[in-house]
Amino acid sequence: MARGARLPDVGTAEPRRAVWEAGRILYRVHSRKREAADFNPTPQDHHFGGGRFDSTPNDMYSYLYAAPHPTTALAERLLRDIGFDGTTPTRVLPRRELEGKRLSQVRLARDVTLLSLRTLIDLNAVQQDDDWLVRSKPTEYAFTRRWAHWLRAEAPWAQGFLYGSRLAFPKVSLVLFDQCAHSDLLEATDEPPRDLDEPDSVRWVDRQLKQFRVRVGPPDTADTAGTGA
Repeated sequence: MARGARLPDVGTAEPRRAVWEAGRILYRVHSRKREAADFNPTPQDHHFGGGRFDSTPNDMYSYLYAAPHPTTALAERLLRDIGFDGTTPTRVLPRRELEGKRLSQVRLARDVTLLSLRTLIDLNAVQQDDDWLVRSKPTEYAFTRRWAHWLRAEAPWAQGFLYGSRLAFPKVSLVLFDQCAHSDLLEATDEPPRDLDEPDSVRWVDRQLKQFRVRVGPPDTADTAGTGA
C-alpha cells in the first residue's frame, strides 16, 4: 500500500507543477450557507470524516474542491459512499443527500500553480508507487490528509493539487488552498447557481448521474409525512 508505515523523509519529493491560467471555468458542489467562491476554513478531525485533502489541526488552511466539468463535481461530492448492491443494475443516491447543496460555477481569478498528481509519473515524483493517494476510499482519508500536509511542506509554492477523479475517471479534480475563506484565487461567474434540492434540479441531477448508473431516490417517507390535507 502506497501510504506505507510512515511518511517519507523531508526533501525526498520532486513534485511536478501544472499551471492553470486565469479565466478557467470550474464547478463546485457546496453548502448553500457558503458563497460560490468561499473556501472552507474548518479543520477536520485527525481521524474521522472530512475529505481527501482537508486541513486538520496539524496543518491549518482553507480549502475548496472543484472540477472543470459539472458532472465530475457532482460525482466527487455525492457518490463517494454510494456503492452497487449486486442485485440491481443501478445505485441509489438518497434524496436527502441533495438537501442544502448547491452547484456553482466559478472562475480562476488569477493563474494558479498546482502540484500535479494526475499521472503515475506525477505520483512517483512524490514517493507514491501507485495511485492510492488519489483513488483510496473515504476510510483512508485520515492518511491521505496527512500525506497532503507532507506534500504541502515539500511544495510550498503549490496553491492546490490537481488529480484524477476517483469517481469520474478519467476526468480531473482539484483542491485549492488559501489561508482564509475569502480567497482571491476564485470569483463567481454570472451563471446562476443551481440548488440541487429543488424539484427541477433533482430531475437534472438524476439525468447527469445516469451515466454513472446512479438514480436519485424518492423523497424519504419522513419528508412527506403529514403533508396531506
